[in-house]
Formats: sequence, C-alpha cells, structure tokens
Amino acid sequence: MQAVIISFDSLATNALGCYGNEWIETPHWDAFAATGAVFDRHFADTLGPRAGMAWVHGSHPFAGPVALPTTALAPLLKSHGVSTRMVTVNQLQPWQQAAQFDDSVVVNVTESDALKPDTVPFAQLVRAGLTAWNDTNGDPRARLLWLHVPSPDRPPEGFDSLYFEDFEERGQQLDSLTDEQRAAHPAVYAGAVSLLDHWLGEFLNGMQATTEPTLVIITALAGHIWKQPLQSESTDAGAAVRRSGDQLVRTPLLLKVWNDPRRAERMALRSSRLVHTCDLLPTLLDWFQIPTDASTTLVGQSWLKELTDAVAPRTHLTIDAGEPFAAVRTANWLMVREHRQSDDVPTTPWGADHMSLFVKPDDVWDVNDVASQQPDVIGDLIKWLPADR
Repeated sequence: MQAVIISFDSLATNALGCYGNEWIETPHWDAFAATGAVFDRHFADTLGPRAGMAWVHGSHPFAGPVALPTTALAPLLKSHGVSTRMVTVNQLQPWQQAAQFDDSVVVNVTESDALKPDTVPFAQLVRAGLTAWNDTNGDPRARLLWLHVPSPDRPPEGFDSLYFEDFEERGQQLDSLTDEQRAAHPAVYAGAVSLLDHWLGEFLNGMQATTEPTLVIITALAGHIWKQPLQSESTDAGAAVRRSGDQLVRTPLLLKVWNDPRRAERMALRSSRLVHTCDLLPTLLDWFQIPTDASTTLVGQSWLKELTDAVAPRTHLTIDAGEPFAAVRTANWLMVREHRQSDDVPTTPWGADHMSLFVKPDDVWDVNDVASQQPDVIGDLIKWLPADR
C-alpha cells in the first residue's frame, strides 16, 4: 500500500478547469479529476500560524482539544508499519516538524531559480519527489510520500504574460499598470497556475509505472483571493471577508486510487459534502487500514468513506481564521465573525462582534452581506463558535 500527497500553501480553487475555470489551461488537473474524485466543498478549518496542524493531528482548536501527541501523523503511521517521507522547499514549516516524518528532503531554491520554467520551486520539487519515489532502498513497508509546494509566485518570463491578451481584449490597458499591480494581476497568477499544471503532469507521468495500490491526494492549506488591479479598498465588513471568504477558505481537493479494484467505484465522482483539512489523517488511516482507539483523538472523517455514504454528512464546518476572525460554513451560508472586545465598539445583537452573512452558493464573491436581514440564521450558526474566539 502506498500514498502520495501533493499539497500547496495556497491555491485558488476557481483557477482550475476541473472547478469550473474556462480560460486557464490546466489539462493535467482536469485529466486527474476526470478519473478521480473531486470534492466541491472542501474548506480549510485553520488559517494563520496553526495552518497545517489539522493535517498533523486530525483535529483543530474549534473542535475541542488538540489531539494527543501520540496522534501525530508520522509516528502513528510508523507504529503500524508505514514509512513516511516529506519533500519540501528551503525549510521545514512548524506543522511539518510536528508531523515527525521518518525522512525529510529539503530542496534549496534560490531567487534566480524562479527565472526559468524548469527551475521554479515546483519543478525542482517534482524532480526530488520522483527520485524519492523510485528510491525505496529495498524497504518492503507501506509508504507515504508527501510533496509540499509553496504558493504560486510570479512565473518566469513568457508565463507571466501568457494570458494578458485575454484582458487586453476586454479593454484593460496593461502597459499602464505599476510593477506591483502587474504582479497582482489575475493574468500573472493564471500563468503561474499553468506552469504548476505542467509540472504536476510531469510528476504524475513519472509515477504511473507503479503496480502497487496507491492513493494520490492533491490539496492545499488555503485558497487564494484574486485581487483585481486598481480595486479600491473594501469596508470593515470586506476586511473580514478577505480573511475568511470562500475564495480563501475553499481549497481544491482531488483523490485518485490506482491499482485497487476495491476502490474503483469511488472514483470518477464529484462530492458536494462538507469536508475539511482535518480529514486528511483519518483518510490515511482508512487507506492503510489502521484502527484507532480511545487514545487517538480525531475530529475528521475519512474522505474515502465520505464517497460511499459510510459516514453521515456534516451540517456545518467551523473555521479558525486567526484572531479575531472565525467562520461557520454550511451548504447554504457562510457566516464570518470578527470578535471584538473593546468597549468602544457599538453594541450589536451579538455583542461587540461584527457579523457578516452570505448566501451560498449564489454569492460566489461574498459581496452581498445579509446579516442584518437574517438574525435567526446568525443565531443558529454562532452557537458553533467558541464564545471567546
């Protein structure tokens, strides 16, 4: 049994063709999705400094106490005969250190590496990942290989202007943009995503020769907010949305199973269930057939079981967006709370907190705040958030 995870610090879900984008070319993402499973409602449960800890422990602060140290990802897998290896860029992040991988490969990438398409961070990570994939050292154990990628940065020359023509046709004068505006332009991000797609294809092609049952997971810690150039600053309510809106907390999640006919019926599916990042560890335990006991504190549920109705669907997800923001997401609503403790803030029906509420999935961009019109909905959702957060 083998598992491969490809994860990103952040990635815009709506930049991918398999999630509805019609103008950015992502053929390898789309081909993977066509024969795998796609989750349309996958959300980050933790943003900010603790991001990634939900992957490590299968829990997050709003769902109760953080799991016991024995629930850390790599030691738990190792205790059941699974080897673990992380391949990442420049340095291990706190969550990667907390995971306690058996082996870590750190690829050192310089600023000059980002100037050429074949030396960008993801390109170097793919090469190191394929080397690690093919280097078993005769170890017969089941294994997990995890590649973690930085957020897409401004791509090399050629890719940074790949999609500018589309915007010029809409009347935007791109030559008048400053360097800062140009770097933040959606066309530049689109070029970076296309370059990611190319190297994703290189990695998937390089591991297709495997004959072992293999689970492949592609996901991200957070989404990405597409900031249009020359956009004016938003209101205070908009600030909360920028921290916890769907663009930021909705992240891609795709699964695929190779060489395991028992799981074949779970592929080529789209799921609209509410799922989140702390489900990753339970999914690995399910895949490697590792039982849990009372000492293993898990909040998440296996994504493989979510695809077969083996577990009941969730009615809501809670999101720790970092002080002072928190959110609740349901199939129909996104509620964002900005927790305020100052006595100088005008009192609302919910105390000093500022509440925002958006209708889902209709309000794709979180622009129509209906909190004042739906106090009963706020009252139903706010009970899921800790009073002091």
